[in-house]
Amino acid sequence: MDTPNKPKTIATIDVNLHWPKIEKKDWLAETLSDHFHCVLCGSELVFKHATDFVEQVVAEEAHCPGCKIRNRQSAHRLQ
Repeated sequence: MDTPNKPKTIATIDVNLHWPKIEKKDWLAETLSDHFHCVLCGSELVFKHATDFVEQVVAEEAHCPGCKIRNRQSAHRLQ
């Protein structure tokens, strides 16, 4: 007779994942490519910066000339 507290194993799966070894240089190049290129079509993004020295803020906008969409909009504080 089975005990109620004992878990039953129905099936087991052995998974052997091999993580690719990524060099720091490759990771940096991929990160920069993702930052400067559109994720939809791969075109190079056009950046626009507007600095407000009174509020100490830089507004950054990036848009894709290929897709005609705005990919990114952010504000950065000046130090």
